[in-house]
Amino acid sequence: MKLELELKNTKPLQAHQRAVLNVMFTASWLDCMLTRQLRPYGLTGPQYNILRILNGSFPKGLSVLDIKSRMIDRSSNVSRLVEKLRLAGLVERVAHTEDRRMVIVSISESGKKLLSDIEQANFINGPGAAGSKLSEAEAMELAHLLDKFRE
Repeated sequence: MKLELELKNTKPLQAHQRAVLNVMFTASWLDCMLTRQLRPYGLTGPQYNILRILNGSFPKGLSVLDIKSRMIDRSSNVSRLVEKLRLAGLVERVAHTEDRRMVIVSISESGKKLLSDIEQANFINGPGAAGSKLSEAEAMELAHLLDKFRE
């Protein structure tokens, strides 16, 4: 649906204003969609992001600072989120061998299983996923344009 219809805007928007509003609207729409889809798994978007980051670095773990630097939403309280994931058995914390003040976090087998279950549900990469109507070339072009937008 066109942005103007979604926002019930009757006046035409300037191109750059429309682009900024469309990015903001789409980001909010994606966040709501992801929140709804992760709810049955007991995860929030930032928790899911942490599990994906740790899964990508497996078997090597990461410090909380390294996780935070890779987060989509860097304002998240990563220490608190990691602790919730630890209590749920989805991540493990190990003291660093050289610096006892530093903690290394790695994904647990339960965390890997949960990510696998989420992937099997196909709501991120499946036919009904956000952006699934885009061709491969359109998806690449959109990614390129968004990279350029942030420059």
